[in-house]
Amino acid sequence: MKKIRNFFLGKHIQKNKFLRNKVLTSIERAKSIGIICNITDEQSYKDIFALFTKLQINDRPVWLMGYIDEKNVPFYCLQQLSADYFCKKNLTWYGAPNFVQMSDFLQKEFDLLIDFTKTAFAPVRYMLALSHAKFIVGSAFENQQLYDLYIAGDDNDCAHLLKNIQFYTKIIRRQLLQTIVGNSFFINISHQPYGTIVNL
Repeated sequence: MKKIRNFFLGKHIQKNKFLRNKVLTSIERAKSIGIICNITDEQSYKDIFALFTKLQINDRPVWLMGYIDEKNVPFYCLQQLSADYFCKKNLTWYGAPNFVQMSDFLQKEFDLLIDFTKTAFAPVRYMLALSHAKFIVGSAFENQQLYDLYIAGDDNDCAHLLKNIQFYTKIIRRQLLQTIVGNSFFINISHQPYGTIVNL
């Protein structure tokens, strides 16, 4: 059944995938930020919400979309104007998120979209493929082909990943100082402190 669901989800993504104009940015320069995350317990909720609040500097619009891989959203996930949470009951039978806020989230042209998930989730893959964001960053190995900047590392918790994004986008921007069209970047920080940048 899982193979069948993945097949239909893949067909849906292939049919509806949005072709984006990629524009390199940094956390400092981004005027709007989207966050994708997986909430596993109350502590993970508190950790991601702290980063969500931190990124709202100078009233910058930040939209959090958290996925809970359970039947129900737990009580501690407080729905707010720009913080939404969804679970398995908000998915189609083949795993695509299906609710109004998700449609709005995907159509939002964020300057920067950060995927804080660490493992493969079908609804997250769907979101990354259909997002209208100008620049997408993340560290989940299974999603690397959907990122514009992939940061691989053994210690990429949410706070650490945010610091790495801040550091490496500055480096890339200094090197390029131009719009990215059709290119992605792979950064491996597993074995060295400052990483290796490979233009794919």
